[in-house]
Amino acid sequence: KDGYVRPNRNISRAEVATVLFRLLKEDVRTQNLTKDNAYSDVPDTAWYAAAVSTLSKMGVISGYPDGTFRPNAAITRAEFAAIASRFERLTEGTKSFSDVPSSHWAAKYINFAATRGWVNGYADGTFRPNNSITRAEVAAVTCRLLERNADQSYIRSHLSELRAFTDVSESHWAYWYTMEAANGHDYTKSGSSETWSRTYR
Repeated sequence: KDGYVRPNRNISRAEVATVLFRLLKEDVRTQNLTKDNAYSDVPDTAWYAAAVSTLSKMGVISGYPDGTFRPNAAITRAEFAAIASRFERLTEGTKSFSDVPSSHWAAKYINFAATRGWVNGYADGTFRPNNSITRAEVAAVTCRLLERNADQSYIRSHLSELRAFTDVSESHWAYWYTMEAANGHDYTKSGSSETWSRTYR
């Protein structure tokens, strides 16, 4: 409400579930929709109950051995890579990182997502799987997963009509990902480029 998106802030497990729930095709969401789950900390009255329960039923997300989901906990880079890979049902990938041995629980998911170019490591060859993923990073990964690319010319010429954020200017590395994710739009696609024709705020 204050006009900020807080790109470097952590994103919670419940928020990630909600983002992916919204991305489900309507028929898939309707077919699997439920608020029933086995988690001790996800009541069916919670605002995220349908998202968590539905994606759990589909095998996209999972909880912890103690029976909790920990909806308010920050999600890690490894957890998000795993969820994104399951969401798209990836099964192949060979890219690896020095701090993600094959014995790591999320190694295959991280390697799958990295091979597709959805997630990136750091200049030192690490992935830092236990670091919390930021809101900006989630926007970037989601756009890559969906093969979405902002129409920069349209955005620059229609900026006053669009949802923008005072703490993410065009010089920010995640600006175009943020604008793509925050503004509903009609578009045509040619190769990897989008041409926007109308936006919805």
